[in-house]
Amino acid sequence: MWMKFILCFLLTTPAWGYKLTTDFMNGFYWRNLPINITVVESDPNLKSKLEYLSRIAVQDWENATNLDLWDTSNSGTNNIIRWSKNFAAETNMDPASVLAVAIRYTNGPYFAKTEIIINGNHMYNQQNNYLLTTITHELGHTMGLDHSNVMEAIMAPSLQLNSSGVRQDDAQGMEDAILETVHRQETGYVSPLAFEKEEKSSSPLSCGTVAVTSSASPLSGLISLAAGILIGFVRRIRNWFKTLF
Repeated sequence: MWMKFILCFLLTTPAWGYKLTTDFMNGFYWRNLPINITVVESDPNLKSKLEYLSRIAVQDWENATNLDLWDTSNSGTNNIIRWSKNFAAETNMDPASVLAVAIRYTNGPYFAKTEIIINGNHMYNQQNNYLLTTITHELGHTMGLDHSNVMEAIMAPSLQLNSSGVRQDDAQGMEDAILETVHRQETGYVSPLAFEKEEKSSSPLSCGTVAVTSSASPLSGLISLAAGILIGFVRRIRNWFKTLF
């Protein structure tokens, strides 16, 4: 009887591996959607490339989720994507292993601004296909997505050489994050941590895209799948208990 019950949960629970960032889980959110975000770069050729890739990245996310998330047409915004030639000094992160970082700042209960800093000296950011993956990944962080346990996901902690863009796990994570964001907006939710400081940055260590790896091995794929099933199973059990008490 119990074995049939558990098997039913395992077969009907999606193997989601996405996680949400600590600041989002602590109750911080965007006041309005979509958020304006723009490329800031003095080199016109590089700026044009970053703008082009950013539009593709935004379109990938929005096509996968059917959500309106970012507006890249407005240049008058604090939310920026920029190229750094001095990444280590500006971020205190390892320039050999970190491709980019997304930093979010809070003011009261809201995300006040976000900044995506791209490691301009990393060899993989010189190639458009890898740079596109980096930007797409960091855009996910700006909305409150952390790294995913699914190694094929765009939000995996390591850049995949054969990335095919936003995957189902990414889309599900983004949809859940935005659903919660809208709920907080509609209810005027204020986090108990909201006014500890006037403005603070979330930990950039939770938002870095780390070293490039080869495509995931079959074993790592099985581990990711098992972890996703377990996470989904625990969530189902938790929700089931909520309906009983």
